[in-house]
Amino acid sequence: MHVILVPGFWLDASAWDDVAPVLVEAGHSVQAVTRAGDTLDEQVASLVAVLDEVATADEPVVLAGQSGAGPIAYMAADQRPSLVAHLLYVDTFPGPEGGCVNDELPVVDGVVPLPSWDVWEASTLRGMTDEVRARFERVAIPEPASVPSDPFHYADPARHAIPATVISCEIPAADLAQMVNDHQAWAAELVATEELTIVGLDTGHWPMFTAPRELGELMVQALAPKPTDGP
Repeated sequence: MHVILVPGFWLDASAWDDVAPVLVEAGHSVQAVTRAGDTLDEQVASLVAVLDEVATADEPVVLAGQSGAGPIAYMAADQRPSLVAHLLYVDTFPGPEGGCVNDELPVVDGVVPLPSWDVWEASTLRGMTDEVRARFERVAIPEPASVPSDPFHYADPARHAIPATVISCEIPAADLAQMVNDHQAWAAELVATEELTIVGLDTGHWPMFTAPRELGELMVQALAPKPTDGP
């Protein structure tokens, strides 16, 4: 499969450098992208353009989004559901219609800079050593002011037929699955997903830094052909 890797907030395509080789070793082609645009819709449009560019390829296309890029990948899939064979959510999920990524992130001089580490929960920071934090800080790119607060919107119910896998890091997989089973409001799009798998990875919110090989292996497993029933 052709896997398009979309990094979350404050990150560019290089965030996937340690994950991509695991996918390539398993036989997938990989395209890590840097989100582009000053609004949520512009960033979605940029990703849709990537989808359109690779749509003629012989192999199925997978969209993988981490953190704030999960909803962006989902909105792009909503615009091109026939082009996406699988959605991978790395410690993220598609929010409900009218929701947003996080409208509480502080805007400074027209952008949203990487917050200080002390604002995050302990579960978010698992595995984020001083060395990893310093690496993140070196590459961090401020987010356009409106992207975290722009509302999600969808148009094509065919998006619900795209198989999806959530790799949950901060929340145990069983707990997340129970929330979906309880039809919690924030999980409406996961509830509507016809083929949903939730797996766990015991690390923090940025597994591409803290557990890249384990993350890559879970992604490979998610994309492996499903066993067929016997005669």
